[in-house]
Amino acid sequence: MELTGKTFRAISNSRNGSLNSETRMAFVSEDAAGIVGVYGGGTIAHGSVVATRTGEHSLFMLYHCATVGGELRAGRAAATFTDGRYMHLDWEWMTGDRSAGTSEWILEP
Repeated sequence: MELTGKTFRAISNSRNGSLNSETRMAFVSEDAAGIVGVYGGGTIAHGSVVATRTGEHSLFMLYHCATVGGELRAGRAAATFTDGRYMHLDWEWMTGDRSAGTSEWILEP
């Protein structure tokens, strides 16, 4: 799945996550070195993602963000894409309480 130029909106997240349904993630570039994205909206002031492909429909991501409350957070995630419209993340914080969770995203039209 080509990701450059695609934007996903969060539709669910584990309680210990930082984002909400106003958060969008846009993939801005992809080359041999990896995939780059940005995210924000809702509870996230600014965030960025770097990722590598682990399969035709999967990625390994590292991400970090600043929340609207002034908190800095960082984590990692395994992303899986289904039906060309959905992104599922199994994520884990690398800062703070180091807890794990899941989030679901849908491709914006």
